[in-house]
Amino acid sequence: MCTRSPLRSGWLATPALALALLTGCGVDRTPARQAVDTHPDDTCAVCGMYLDSSPGPRAEAWVAGRTKPLMFDSTRDFFAYVLQPENQASLQALFVQDSAHIDWQQPSHAAASFIDARRAFYAVWQPLPGSMGPTLAPFATRVAAAAFVHEHGGAVLGFDEVTPALVAALDYRCPAKAAAGAHGPLQCLARPTASTGLTAAPQSLDSPAPQGQSVQPLP
Repeated sequence: MCTRSPLRSGWLATPALALALLTGCGVDRTPARQAVDTHPDDTCAVCGMYLDSSPGPRAEAWVAGRTKPLMFDSTRDFFAYVLQPENQASLQALFVQDSAHIDWQQPSHAAASFIDARRAFYAVWQPLPGSMGPTLAPFATRVAAAAFVHEHGGAVLGFDEVTPALVAALDYRCPAKAAAGAHGPLQCLARPTASTGLTAAPQSLDSPAPQGQSVQPLP
């Protein structure tokens, strides 16, 4: 149990003593982790592929004991790693790229393109491919994710609603029966009949995506 310091109020504690008192009271001394820039020669912690050779949003995971975050070339590989029970105890800060502000074909390397993965919203069963096929499109807000799903199809899930079973069975199309999520039955929309496509350029990080942007057709 943390007890009160015996120092009188008029005394000044030395920095070393102050640190010892804080440590004794159970203060977390783990440094705050932030997203970092990625590089062309970074490789995915799951599949080993270079990040620069793949489309779709990327992800980073800070793990206890490491001086650099693990990199992932797709959000599908990211969830495949962070949802493994044996990995969860060592996880620290988690980041994913905001799909509203990247070029899907050539995602940015900038740390500013990443958002808190635990607070993001994910468009699942959507038609835009990642490096390993079907993937999840993260967004900073539920509104942005819902707008993406309205255009491309799929459903919106929060971080805690993504399960290992969903990741393992992820496809480009909505499942026959969409499971109930934390916000009730999922509103899983079929892919639009007209061909949809990939954004031709990233959006500004401080402005919303414009409506009716031209796109390149999917294969």
